[in-house]
Amino acid sequence: KLFCSTMDGTQLLPIIDVSPFLVADQTTPEACANKQKVAKQLDHACSTYGFFYVCGHGVPQSDIDMAHRLGKHFFDLEAQAKREITIANEQGGGVRGYQRLGENVTLYKRDWHEGIDLYRELEVDEAQKIIKDAVPTAPRNKTEQNFLFGRNQWPSTPGFQEFFEKYIVTMRRLGTAIMRAMALGLGLEEDFFGQYIDNSYWVMRIIGYPPLTQGDGVGISCGEHCDYGCLTIVNQDSTKGALQVQSTSGAWVNADPIPGHFVMNIGDMVRVWTNGRYQSTLHRVIHTEGTYRVSIPFFLEPNYDATIGPLPQVVPAGEALRFDSVLYGDHLLSKVSKNFDFNQKVDT
Repeated sequence: KLFCSTMDGTQLLPIIDVSPFLVADQTTPEACANKQKVAKQLDHACSTYGFFYVCGHGVPQSDIDMAHRLGKHFFDLEAQAKREITIANEQGGGVRGYQRLGENVTLYKRDWHEGIDLYRELEVDEAQKIIKDAVPTAPRNKTEQNFLFGRNQWPSTPGFQEFFEKYIVTMRRLGTAIMRAMALGLGLEEDFFGQYIDNSYWVMRIIGYPPLTQGDGVGISCGEHCDYGCLTIVNQDSTKGALQVQSTSGAWVNADPIPGHFVMNIGDMVRVWTNGRYQSTLHRVIHTEGTYRVSIPFFLEPNYDATIGPLPQVVPAGEALRFDSVLYGDHLLSKVSKNFDFNQKVDT
């Protein structure tokens, strides 16, 4: 199934029904055949587009809508109330919590959105083991200190934290199912990626986009970028024409919302694993409609201490390796350390 034409009408993004990887009994011959079909579709989507839609994910529409409502409720608060959980305070550590308009930076330019950033909270013994076994020089700066030992900042809105903690569990389950499909599509054992994501250092952003206006002094809601990790699951509201994906021809695809579907894309670590067979695709947000837009991307990432490199099982014999191995925590740290500008004087 295909949907979503580009601005020039030249390209389409695929829709994939992933329910065969979420049903209770996946061992019957029919179930196995259905999973292989999905795996083949996903392989094509990842090698051709890097972006796709999924249906059959099992997430109730009521949960999808509630995520939007809770996000919008927070962004409607007075500026002082939102700043109570600013990433600039001690608990935020420059990583976890609320960013005001203009504080997030892409390619050294400020983005016109506000948001709440949440990361997996490591247990103390787990963080200490990472320091002992994988990153003996950690924590190397304030950001990594918060990655390893920090705790998320939650709005005080009743039910907010409880809802999103359950939502995160649901997103992890869905993301893990997609990674199992991806493994089959690559000719690997279905549970191959489990060793890399069983303690996923997941990230979730709850983002609010006011419409761009000429008086803002900025021309983009979120600058073009690729995602850092494995897989991104985007829960966006009904706003059209905002999320855009760059095609292989250079045209920009409008990845508009489809009711009951998630937009998904692969990240840098999948590109490394496949030696570039799968591409992490550039995308951006330009929101010019009159309404306030809410989007909630969930990032299924590798384990913080996972070493990611081209997979010998995937790279064809004789093909040169295009990437060096990297510790995921190092990759994440190098990216996030450039994401914020706390000196911007922007009122919200």
